[in-house]
Amino acid sequence: MIKTLNKILGILSYFLGAAVVLEALIKGVRGPSPPQLYIALAIIIVGPVEDLANCLIGKSKLDSRAKELYKELVNQLTSLAFLILLGLVVRRV
Repeated sequence: MIKTLNKILGILSYFLGAAVVLEALIKGVRGPSPPQLYIALAIIIVGPVEDLANCLIGKSKLDSRAKELYKELVNQLTSLAFLILLGLVVRRV
């Protein structure tokens, strides 16, 4: 049951993220709008980019402790990038 719920929430998260990114990109194309583009980039970084990096780490030949450390590093770096981009949005709004 928990596994199914996690899968549903993951799919919902991707759809909502995609909707926000699409809307931000549409507004960004219509006119120069850096805040929307920063938000789109932040979502892309903490979503698919982080997932891809963790997947690559998971499939690597590193030992389990090294994988755990690299995944934590990816998490910290993507969180930092997310916060920097949101900070840029706050400064512009």
